[in-house]
Amino acid sequence: MKSRDLKNSRARTGVSRLWLGVAAVVGAAVAYLGDRERGNARRQAALRQLTLVSSRLRGRALDQPPAQIAIPTEPARTKKPEL
Repeated sequence: MKSRDLKNSRARTGVSRLWLGVAAVVGAAVAYLGDRERGNARRQAALRQLTLVSSRLRGRALDQPPAQIAIPTEPARTKKPEL
């Protein structure tokens, strides 16, 4: 009898545990990537990783070995000459 009550309460509210979990994950990702201090570096790192994964998946779909791609890194910082 209790399981029926639980199903009926979910049907009335329209919210399940799955959607609450999805909302929590999306909220955490937005907070992580939207950080004012480190968000830009995190977004760039995520973009590089996404590029790498998408190139590998594209090769798998075509039954080819993973492409060897060069992922650009940040330019090396050089010291300014002292006067």
